[in-house]
Amino acid sequence: LIKTDSQGNEEWNKTFGGSSQDIGYSVQQTTDGGYIITGYTESYGNGNYFDVWIIKTESKGTEEWNKTIFGGIGYSVGLSIQQTTDGGFIITGFTSDGPNSSVLLIKTDSQGNEEWNKTFGGSSQDIGYSVQQTTDGGYIITGKNDSYPNGTDVWLIKTDSQGNEEWNKTFGGDSHGRGHSVLQ
Repeated sequence: LIKTDSQGNEEWNKTFGGSSQDIGYSVQQTTDGGYIITGYTESYGNGNYFDVWIIKTESKGTEEWNKTIFGGIGYSVGLSIQQTTDGGFIITGFTSDGPNSSVLLIKTDSQGNEEWNKTFGGSSQDIGYSVQQTTDGGYIITGKNDSYPNGTDVWLIKTDSQGNEEWNKTFGGDSHGRGHSVLQ
């Protein structure tokens, strides 16, 4: 985790992890001035491979807590995190127990304790790259969907506040489509 000033000059940096592979994919500043990071950990996992990992720091990057929040027999990775209006966090990424993966959506409380999780797709290599809370309290996810016969499509999934799918749309089909960022 690296913090710079407005000119890109480094103010401080911090590292987190253990003796195995640990990677951060997404960071956001939290309302208390600290930071929340998601990615995966192999060092502290609950499962056999990579598990979703979140780290909360204070404003100078000192760790306040970290949680391994989703582990299974395969691997699970957090690729995007956002603080929610209730002070908790929403995470998307993917989970897999073989050659196929599903889009993963996880909601935690303010201390990183899992409240619920949902998966979408899963008959091929489906991944959620970006998630945002919507003004109605639900969530919007974008990523890629390989589960349809058109090749890889940009995938857009809208859920309610409990992560239940309201609708989904695919775009593209040129075998290279994927959405990496979404905004309402």
